[in-house]
Amino acid sequence: MGGVTIWGGYRASVHEVEELFDAQLSRSSKLMMGLVLAEVELGHMKEFSDGVGVQENTLTMANKQQFEKEITNQVHFYELKLAYQVWDSYGNLLLRSANAPLQPMSNMQQGYDNQFINQQNWRTFTAWDVNKNYQVITAERDDVRQELVNKITMQMTWPFILLLPIMGGLVWYFVSRGLSPIDQIVSDIAGRENEQLHDLQFEHVPSEIQPLIDELNHLFKSLRLSFDKERQFTSDAAHELRTPLAALKVHLQLLQSSANDADKSAAIRSIGQGVDRASHLVDQLLGLARLDEQAIRSTQEIKMINLHELCVDQVAEIYTLANNKKQTISVIGDESVFMPAYVYPFESMLRNLLSNAVTYTPKGGEIMLELRGQAGNIDLWLHDSGPGIPLDQRSTVMQRFKKVDGSTHSGSGIGLSIVKRVTELHNMQIELLESSRLGGLCVHLYQSNNKALN
Repeated sequence: MGGVTIWGGYRASVHEVEELFDAQLSRSSKLMMGLVLAEVELGHMKEFSDGVGVQENTLTMANKQQFEKEITNQVHFYELKLAYQVWDSYGNLLLRSANAPLQPMSNMQQGYDNQFINQQNWRTFTAWDVNKNYQVITAERDDVRQELVNKITMQMTWPFILLLPIMGGLVWYFVSRGLSPIDQIVSDIAGRENEQLHDLQFEHVPSEIQPLIDELNHLFKSLRLSFDKERQFTSDAAHELRTPLAALKVHLQLLQSSANDADKSAAIRSIGQGVDRASHLVDQLLGLARLDEQAIRSTQEIKMINLHELCVDQVAEIYTLANNKKQTISVIGDESVFMPAYVYPFESMLRNLLSNAVTYTPKGGEIMLELRGQAGNIDLWLHDSGPGIPLDQRSTVMQRFKKVDGSTHSGSGIGLSIVKRVTELHNMQIELLESSRLGGLCVHLYQSNNKALN
């Protein structure tokens, strides 16, 4: 790129110097014309005309040489080495320089021209006086002109040629120095084991590189949290599965040692119940695993849902279980409440809430879903007539595998954990209250307009 720049600058310099030489050629022609007209007024032009080509006329030639010296005397190396001719309107050569031929050096047309004379290329400029009586032709040999052009442009260009490797070296040095933190980052990450997710820490980091380090540290933090959650989930799942599996093993041993049909039937029923509990626990664990926030955001689309219709659909699915316990279940409130949501996670949340309500509400009890949507704010209340949750335990039951103390129900303690994760995914808030309608538990979900999903 530097070479191309220098070459382009060199060609531009050549063009500009040639333009300057052309301008000087024109000025010389005008100066020559002024001197010719002055000699005409003084009456000396006849002497010059008579002496053209006559070498014996020493006086005339001396005058001519003096005149030529005044015009073309070289006082500087970079001045043009001019040749000139003066013609009258009748085609008579009145005056010429020693290096000019006897024939016209141009096509006699006003302006610049390129001519080939005496085996040499010439650059010429032709000028007429106002009355068209005299014509002056100034010319310069092209090889002399190019020698001067090249010398001038090279004098202008060679400093850049010398500076190019110096500038390249400086650029290489500063770029290498500026990118050295990236090399350190690459080296640090390449030397880490899979579990080494501590933050990157470097001293004297350029401000341009600091955002990259901050983002990498943010990524490492996210990975640490994700791995910690995975390890905790695996540990909790293994612990919770150990209990139903141990119970199944005990029931199998009882079945094997049973001596009569009644004991065998009781053991078989216990095994069936244990399988149901284990199956429910596995379903809950898989549901919780599928609610990973990053996975949902990358694989599912946000859709505008009718919350009332979604609640009715979930109530319809669980109605059979509620009916078996002679429970009344209903949906009241606004029927046109819309919100953006991830459909599957939101359905899973409602399913768990309704399942818990049916499980903990006694036979003949009542369950009610209430919806309100005003000014972009959404409120959903789930009331039941069950025993509720003591005030001092409401903050802990939202954690995984946490159950209400003293509960006789065989739940896994994951349902409310799933609910909490879904509310966080949808920028919603959740609170556990005492139901003012039915006296049991009230689960209140709400979302303000400025926190809705985009």
